[in-house]
Amino acid sequence: MAELIFTVDSALLSELGEKLVETAHIALVELVKNAYDADATLVTVKIVPHRRHGPEVHVVDNGSGMTFRDVENYWMRIATTHKQAQDVSPRYGRPRTGSKGIGRFSCRRLGTQLKLLTTAALDDGYYEQTEVVFDWSRFKPGKEITTIKCEGSRERLKDASPGTTLIISGSPIDEWSKRGYDFLKRQLAVLAANRGRKRAGFEEDPGFNVSLEAPDFNEKISNLREQLLSAGWGDLKVRVNSGGEVACALDALKVGKKTITYPKKLPDLASVSATIGIMPVGRVEMRNREVISKGSLSEILDDWGGIYVRYKGFRVYPYGEPGNDWLNIDRDRGIRRTALSEILQPFAAKLRGVNPQRALLSLLSSKSYIGDVEIGERAIGFDPKASREGFVGEAGIAALQEIIRFAIDWSTIYREYARGLAAKEEARDAREELATQLRHRVEPKEVVATAIRVVESEVRNLATQLPTTERQQVLRSLRTATQAIAKHEASGREELRHLQLVASTSTLLLIFSHEVKSLLSWLEQVSISLDRVRRQVKEAEARKLAEIRDEFGTTKKRFLDLLSMTSLISVHSRRSEAVRLTLRPRLERAIRSFDLITKNYEIEINLDHVPGTLQVGPMLEAELFAVVLNVLSNAIKSVIAAGGRKKVMVAAERRGSKVVLNIRDSGIGLDEEHYERVFAPFAADPDKRLYRGLDAKLNPEDQYIVGTGSGLGLSIAREILSYRGGTIRFVEPHNEWKADIEIVMP
Repeated sequence: MAELIFTVDSALLSELGEKLVETAHIALVELVKNAYDADATLVTVKIVPHRRHGPEVHVVDNGSGMTFRDVENYWMRIATTHKQAQDVSPRYGRPRTGSKGIGRFSCRRLGTQLKLLTTAALDDGYYEQTEVVFDWSRFKPGKEITTIKCEGSRERLKDASPGTTLIISGSPIDEWSKRGYDFLKRQLAVLAANRGRKRAGFEEDPGFNVSLEAPDFNEKISNLREQLLSAGWGDLKVRVNSGGEVACALDALKVGKKTITYPKKLPDLASVSATIGIMPVGRVEMRNREVISKGSLSEILDDWGGIYVRYKGFRVYPYGEPGNDWLNIDRDRGIRRTALSEILQPFAAKLRGVNPQRALLSLLSSKSYIGDVEIGERAIGFDPKASREGFVGEAGIAALQEIIRFAIDWSTIYREYARGLAAKEEARDAREELATQLRHRVEPKEVVATAIRVVESEVRNLATQLPTTERQQVLRSLRTATQAIAKHEASGREELRHLQLVASTSTLLLIFSHEVKSLLSWLEQVSISLDRVRRQVKEAEARKLAEIRDEFGTTKKRFLDLLSMTSLISVHSRRSEAVRLTLRPRLERAIRSFDLITKNYEIEINLDHVPGTLQVGPMLEAELFAVVLNVLSNAIKSVIAAGGRKKVMVAAERRGSKVVLNIRDSGIGLDEEHYERVFAPFAADPDKRLYRGLDAKLNPEDQYIVGTGSGLGLSIAREILSYRGGTIRFVEPHNEWKADIEIVMP
């Protein structure tokens, strides 16, 4: 009986390398996965351009390498099952990423020539270096694989470093597209997310990282994990200096770079630092989609999400491990905790659209924060247990938890604020789309009414095709719905207008508070004088003076109680009507509000160029004061900060149906690049000169009137004017003036 055996044609390599692996980008990912399986901690990938052929690819890792026998038995054997038998890596216990034994033929997909250089440790303390050259063009269809020899050599070395280098060249075409290259980065970022883990029975895995160089794409990434952490919505950094001052810095989508200092100094945490990536799974909250995608990020967070703790460079467990909620993030999400800590509530209250009592609803799960907290040499109170499972005592970790959680909650406030900005942008885009369809401009205040008209028109047209009874029912429902929308929108706009006016009274409140405190100081002096006089007069007069003194004391206490309780001035704007207003007397009243400051600092405010009969409106008087007070307050701050001769000039004239009011000052000025930026909420001092100048020149007691502002004044002024059909902007100043703000009113 004749026996038959299978033989393997060289065409199989083409099937495995070129057809099973669809693109060069997938092929390269497979080679890096092999390095990961070989317990490498760093892989360097270079895609080097070539003038006549496709690029040359270098993959260099510091893994365990292969001996000559390993190359012979595993690398040179097709579809070997050794990865199935050993489903974790030998040194760190990593779950293997490959198991079919064909990943190495990805090299065939990348080029016709492969040089393999690999070094592995031997049991006797020496190293073995193996070099093999593969010429894939020799593996032609019709030839058996076993008959084709590959040139190789091996060398025994005393000193060497384990690892494997692959150099692939000879690709007849260049198929490296930007889209494919970005796919490569995203896949490698999943591997680079490994920041280290301890697995029972193995050495502690220190993590895995990738260096990537691709001149054709003008890119050189020395640390892919670092890019990964900055690819999400934001990256958060915490640093504690030698004096215990805790500085937090956030760089995030839509809010840019922000900083805050923790209100308490914690010297025991000196040399502590943290870098944390904030990674919500949603495309709209990704800053760099070349590094992460929704799919790859989900995989990263499942395997490597969490904030680890390292002490003098070594990981301390179980902080950041699955199920370890050391920052109480998942606990707070589980109990639906909504309110911020008392430390952060005042800060959140200043951000438009952020509710301090509900801000924590935007807190992400603990896995969505990826990063490391490093405890340096100078930190006190951190004594790791012998097992490195936590620290002895809780003093140090409790303080560490306090500042890291403070930083995360602070970033959550800004994320809530950014989501509000995104909603405004979506509304603006919808308005622009509506305007495009209607072929005319739609003002913000007209969006709802215009949209209702469009919907009504479309529904009425469609309803004409319905039977009479159904048509009437549809039209009744339409009328009810559109009326409800219109009434709700009108109510909301009126409420917003009211809140804007209430917020704008903060300047008057501060002035009033300052005046009352001066009065209280005077009452205290009068009481002391009355006591002296009382001791020198007859008994009847003394009793009378005592009564007066007691009345002063009661009045003082009443004022102090009122000041402590007063946080808002109610403006009866909802019952007021828009009317025509004579401008000059209102300007005079607004300027008188600042008399205490203008006299103390010798500020000249000139109204000579405002006609006495000029009228503006129709608008509410409170709206006019809100605009004028905010702009005057900024001008006064600017001239004080600048020093020298302090001058403000107010000029007004009618131009057609509008009144143009200019308020000019001789202060510190404003760079033209910030002319528009200062109208955004909380962009109070973009040049970082105003409040520095005020700090140097203001008397301490005057901080109450012209100290740090809310950053809302110009934003509110623009909203009010826009509603009334007006505008406000900075224009180029002339002559002696450093700033000129132009206000156009109906």
